[in-house]
Amino acid sequence: MCNIHLLSLLYTWSHLLYLHYQVPDIYIIWLHQMQALKLVGLAFEINANTIYSRAKENVIYFRIDANEPICEAPSTSDIVAYSFCFIGLHKGPYFRWKIYSDHFEQPFSKLSQCWDITELKITKACIFMLIYLLMRSKYSTQLYQSPAFYTKYGMDFRFLYNIPLSIMYVLRYEAAAFLVTSVCTETGFGVYPQKSLPIPGHGPMESTDILPAIDKDEIEEEFSFASLKCFSNKKVLVGPRMKDTIRGWDMPTRYWFWANIYKGLIRSNKEIRSAMSFMAWTIWCGPTLPNCILSSTLWVYLQLEAEYMSLYDTQGSMKVPWDIGFSIMRLFCLIYITPCLVLDDTRTVLRYYNSIFWVYHIILLVLMGVSVVVHKVKRVHS
Repeated sequence: MCNIHLLSLLYTWSHLLYLHYQVPDIYIIWLHQMQALKLVGLAFEINANTIYSRAKENVIYFRIDANEPICEAPSTSDIVAYSFCFIGLHKGPYFRWKIYSDHFEQPFSKLSQCWDITELKITKACIFMLIYLLMRSKYSTQLYQSPAFYTKYGMDFRFLYNIPLSIMYVLRYEAAAFLVTSVCTETGFGVYPQKSLPIPGHGPMESTDILPAIDKDEIEEEFSFASLKCFSNKKVLVGPRMKDTIRGWDMPTRYWFWANIYKGLIRSNKEIRSAMSFMAWTIWCGPTLPNCILSSTLWVYLQLEAEYMSLYDTQGSMKVPWDIGFSIMRLFCLIYITPCLVLDDTRTVLRYYNSIFWVYHIILLVLMGVSVVVHKVKRVHS
């Protein structure tokens, strides 16, 4: 019983791996990706609840809720309904079983003003799509496949051309997320009292059993749709560290990989658990070479970032200069990996990186060597 979540993960990810190679339709892939997160996530929730019930104490793999685990295993019909709830809407947002069951058992959706939030999201989606279409009329991924891109333009132009493409990628992804979550928001799905501290993908961190009488004039301050929030633009744009950017991007999906793979799958050091998370994410997205380059680059960068934070005092009087340095390196990394996000053709991606001599990867290798030297020097002088 305790290993059923591992069998669920193995079977579902093997099925996704098969689909990525056999099914060309991206919409079918999106549907199975979201069902994979929900079903495997539910298996992990039930397993954690079993451990919680047997131990009768708060020592569990990850915190399910504030003293509020699943009371009983859902029925087959409940699981089917949960897996298909809001399915087909792009590939998100992910929400765990707790959020789904609360929508039918808790009265929060009847008390909150859902349309105001929905209208705001639709407005933002329209603005983002308008900017995206205007930029698309001038910038296109087709230029990456043109021979003139590699003969007529220099290395600096080829690198900087990624900037508008990365902006377009963010605009398109966020516009889709706003439209998807607006459907959920209009039905009151995922709304919780602000005092319950809801977080994306997880739901409330504090108990929601006791609901005090709330005046209608205070509704905007008392309720939150944070459990469905997909992006934190401050973290994505400002950072300053890469881990901040990753935490602010597609937050419900990132929560799933953090809770179930990083925290709930194996007990090992942070580096191995982080590598397992990126490997699972790569299979989930599709084990193509661009995705492998993307995930491996981000993993190496995160390890280097953590290493330099441990080698130097980045939180003291030199915090601002270090934050500026981290932010610059983060931006260069995001620009560098843009072709992996916007291009599907492996040959085009390899041709592009060969044309700029894999410059950022060389910089990462140099920084790795510097960190080793500094670590040895500090060990000698300590």
